[in-house]
Amino acid sequence: MSTLRNYMMMVFVVAGLFLFSQPLAAETVTVQVRSIAASTQGTSFDARLNDLRANLDRGFAKYTNFQQVGVSSFSLNVKQSHDVALVSGDGLTMTFHGRAGDFIKLGLAIGSRLNTTLRVTPGSTFFQAGLNYRDGILILAITVR
Repeated sequence: MSTLRNYMMMVFVVAGLFLFSQPLAAETVTVQVRSIAASTQGTSFDARLNDLRANLDRGFAKYTNFQQVGVSSFSLNVKQSHDVALVSGDGLTMTFHGRAGDFIKLGLAIGSRLNTTLRVTPGSTFFQAGLNYRDGILILAITVR
């Protein structure tokens, strides 16, 4: 009889936890995509990119001209996607796949050229480059918080 009573008490406690607990807040990340035109024509550096200067100089050393040509910011819930029209005419799709430990899992697709999933550290900025743009390339600086 006490086993049945213990079982019933456990059922009521678990049911109470489900009925009276607050729903979990939807996990959200904020993404900022900065489009940067990089070329070897002339020497110039857009002041709006100063926080990225060391990384751009190191990672894209052959380029001498960096201009911010677009910016887009948006928030994503888990399994949600957002499309960004890039200045090159290509489309960028970002998808939040949730977390993997200390990392954020993001899907990144650029038209039919690229479709991958990345694990990034919250607060970090990563670069995606390679699209031809004007007289150089288009660099995407993607910050995730």
